[in-house]
Amino acid sequence: MSVKIRAVTREDAARLAEIYGQPATQQNTLQLPCPSIELWEQKIINYPNVGHIGFVAELNGVVVGNITLFTEKIVRLKHVVSFGIAVDSEFARRGIARQLISFGLDYAFNWLAAQRVELSVFADNQPAIALYQHLGFVVEGTQRQAAFKNGCYQDTIMMSKLASEYFGEGLS
Repeated sequence: MSVKIRAVTREDAARLAEIYGQPATQQNTLQLPCPSIELWEQKIINYPNVGHIGFVAELNGVVVGNITLFTEKIVRLKHVVSFGIAVDSEFARRGIARQLISFGLDYAFNWLAAQRVELSVFADNQPAIALYQHLGFVVEGTQRQAAFKNGCYQDTIMMSKLASEYFGEGLS
């Protein structure tokens, strides 16, 4: 299944509020329940000010997923990009997340001159961990009780992919 990936716009706020309001999304992201359309409009408007770059995946004209790249403003960390991702639960396990992440990696390494793309994932989110590993991300370690979920602190797994791994030999 091929989706169209494009830059996020303010008009996407309502659909993103729906996707990020889904229980499955809330379980596996750091988003809070019941996000408003206004909250998403403000996030999108503020992206350039905080170094975020957002994209959506469309299938037949409907937004079905989102990836946001987080760039660093600290000079000594400008080579690092992280990301957040969500796919509408009705479209899960159809390759949309894989396409969004592949697009995000291309954007980070080929356009932002990233040396490292990193992520943090809940330790109990085995499908996501398997996808990240399939895409070449390497587990770096466990952050014990790093994020609050379901009324208690949960472990997260840190993973990364380096430019040298993305491009193959030659870059370091």
